[in-house]
Amino acid sequence: MGELRAPFGIDIATTLVGSGVTLLFSGLLLRYGHRFGQFTNGEMYLYAGGALFVVGLVLGIVFAIARID
Repeated sequence: MGELRAPFGIDIATTLVGSGVTLLFSGLLLRYGHRFGQFTNGEMYLYAGGALFVVGLVLGIVFAIARID
């Protein structure tokens, strides 16, 4: 298997996506931030951890399928 390298365009794309996600979450917090007061810290960690786990799992599966030749 060859060396895994990311082209320059991928770096730009991930930077733009990361910035977009940050702005999206900032906007959501401004719009719906008052609703976060009803959750405990444990619930917030649970929901955030679960969401990150699911997103990571889905991306891992997609990337693994894309690498199969």
